[in-house]
Formats: sequence, C-alpha cells, structure tokens
Amino acid sequence: MFGIARLLRGWAKIKFRLLGHATIEDINGDKFKEVISALQSQGWRVTSRYFNFDAGIDYDCIRMRRGFATLKCEWDNWSEWSIEGSRTIIEKIAAENALTVTHAWRWSAYDPAGGNET
Repeated sequence: MFGIARLLRGWAKIKFRLLGHATIEDINGDKFKEVISALQSQGWRVTSRYFNFDAGIDYDCIRMRRGFATLKCEWDNWSEWSIEGSRTIIEKIAAENALTVTHAWRWSAYDPAGGNET
C-alpha cells in the first residue's frame, strides 16, 4: 500500500517539475485576499472552487484561469494558502506581492525524511 502511495506522490513531483511549475507557500488569509483581488483585476477568473462540507475548515481550493494559464490555490489549516502554477507566472506574482517562491510541489513538505514510511 505504501508503495502505491510513494509511486503516486513521486509521479506528482515529476509532473510538477516537467511542467515547470513553482509554488508560493504559507500566505496568510489577509494577504491571500489581496493577491486574489489583484489577480482578478489583471484578468484572472475563478473557474472552480472546492465546495465540500469541510471547505474553509480543513481544506480549500480555488482554480483560476487567464487564457491558457492556470493557477491552483490551496489552503489547509496547517500551512495556510499556497498558489501553484507556471514558474514564470508564480515568480511574477511573488515579486509583485513580496512573497517567496519555492520550486517544489506544495505537498512535498509532508514527505517523510529518507523515504521511510512507518
């Protein structure tokens, strides 16, 4: 079972790198509202929103699009908001909003050290 999970997570990380993505992590709620507002004024539109019973309690997700470009905004109650998308777009958003970029997939931070899953 852990082998399948490791395989799926590995594939997600490879896909993230192959697509040339980047992430802005740990954006607090107020700053995230500012960033989303600025993005919408630049022509980004919300294409989907997570609307399950735990939305805003345990998890939240907003997907945005402008032309062919997409952004995935995720929130959980441990690490606040993150924005994931094309490296060039993410770097531009980070520079405009004084945020830090990482070139790792958001969920990589939860991988066990050394790959041991016990």
